[in-house]
Amino acid sequence: MNSNPSPASSLFRGLRRKCPNCGIGKLFASYLKPRDYCEHCRESFAELDADDGPAWLTVGAVTITVAPLLFILESSGRYSYTVEMLIVVPLTIALVLLLLPLTKGFFISALWLLSRKPKA
Repeated sequence: MNSNPSPASSLFRGLRRKCPNCGIGKLFASYLKPRDYCEHCRESFAELDADDGPAWLTVGAVTITVAPLLFILESSGRYSYTVEMLIVVPLTIALVLLLLPLTKGFFISALWLLSRKPKA
């Protein structure tokens, strides 16, 4: 079964951790381990390695979110350093754990799209 999804559709499917080709099969076998192929449409993901791209994107997104919060908490002067730490550290860990699989799915979908282009 071969479909021809739009690039935007494929990237959105990757964000949802679904197969970028069919949108039905799961992209990951576990939390961050990608499958070798889609169980629904048999599209191969074996050669797609996202490397450090998802980690960099995740760190960037979390920093953009957490740094302003830390500045706001610090500038208000209402909270001790301990309370600020108890707010910022768990939030940072939760955001990283939430965003990392999403960004990895996005990167794998982007690599899948690039691999489908005709080679010159």
